[in-house]
Amino acid sequence: MIVRRKGGLTEFIPTPQEKRDGLIRDHVLGLLENLHQRLARLERASKLPADEAEAFTALLARMRADESRNLELHASLITSDTASG
Repeated sequence: MIVRRKGGLTEFIPTPQEKRDGLIRDHVLGLLENLHQRLARLERASKLPADEAEAFTALLARMRADESRNLELHASLITSDTASG
């Protein structure tokens, strides 16, 4: 994070690496789900066992639940910060 101070104001500017990390973090679950759906289709067409695909579906659901819980926590922290300060 780049910090720039001018007068009494402080500006926080994300570095290019932080911007890339944020972009990846925002889209990785969708990319994983897309890849999983494509692989599951190939596995079904090849008549392979579906056990691993089902296990990954459960893992994706847990990852989505964790991410939504994190977003709710983040939003509540932001709103409580703005309400108190």
